[in-house]
Amino acid sequence: MAASGAVVIAHYPWHQSLINHVEQQQNENLLAPAMLFRCRKNYFDEVIGWELAKLILCDTKGGSDDCKHCHLTTEERHPNVMFFDVFNEKIGIDDVRQLEQKVWQTSVFDKPKVAFINGVDLLSIAAQNALLKTLEEPPKNVFFVLSAENTSRVLVTIISRVQRLKHVKLQYDDLLHWLQIQMGNDAKTKAEIITITKLSGNQPKSALALLFSPESVAHINGEKQLFVRFLSGKLSAKELLNGFDYKNPEDVLYRFCQYTEGMIRFLFEKSLQLTDNTSEKQLQCMVWNRLSLRDFYHLRDVLIQHQHLSHTNVNMTMQLTTSLSGWQNDRKSDKKR
Repeated sequence: MAASGAVVIAHYPWHQSLINHVEQQQNENLLAPAMLFRCRKNYFDEVIGWELAKLILCDTKGGSDDCKHCHLTTEERHPNVMFFDVFNEKIGIDDVRQLEQKVWQTSVFDKPKVAFINGVDLLSIAAQNALLKTLEEPPKNVFFVLSAENTSRVLVTIISRVQRLKHVKLQYDDLLHWLQIQMGNDAKTKAEIITITKLSGNQPKSALALLFSPESVAHINGEKQLFVRFLSGKLSAKELLNGFDYKNPEDVLYRFCQYTEGMIRFLFEKSLQLTDNTSEKQLQCMVWNRLSLRDFYHLRDVLIQHQHLSHTNVNMTMQLTTSLSGWQNDRKSDKKR
């Protein structure tokens, strides 16, 4: 439990709608004592909690960076903000109990207190239950801002006590415009930016990193070629996973899902070109290299399951190799029939 220390919060336009919604509620004195938003990987969503804290503590209630509270919060060192980064630090039940004590203490400034828990879904059940007790009878002038990557891992009783904040869909043209601004003098054509953005799965943080790293672009292009060889049966699961980045398994699994979903879309589009009245039976007959839509949906389910497992202590190397080998062997058995 600690503030990260003098790290200036950047502004991301795809957060603005959510922030505007909270600002409107605050102006109408309807601000909920506890809020929860989904923290999407590679969207810089971790800064939303700080943006909301700044909004709550601002002298003008606008979070415009013109007051000392805005400056302190922007630098992540406001004494009224209690920050728990569960994604990157080991936060347990004792920390949550300490939080309960702190929210009842007198504020340093004559301002509300804000408890920002980034990654509440990664807290243990015991720690979540301890948090629930505070949410059930929160002190006055204390606001809880919670984020979670997977809300299904958050206790239902906590979900019932919070206001869910919704993201709006990031428009592709807005993303391209933002990336072009970030590139500055490192000129790249619009076509190059579009190609790399698609390679990132249209995720802002990943796209920006790739635009400044030709080596990473080459690596992902090579990874995609290996995945296609795996799908076609020319590469084993073990060979595919030889270069797997087990430090960031979610990123790789996300890309594998994107490649698989790309094949699903390809088969759908192919079927629609053949007939305007495509039946389910006809869809199942559409194949790529003897792989049907059913095969690709099964593979996608396997990959999504392992995305959830990446947060556990499971041996990802063994588990993923076994599952992908099983999927591939099932396809070989089908071909022999």
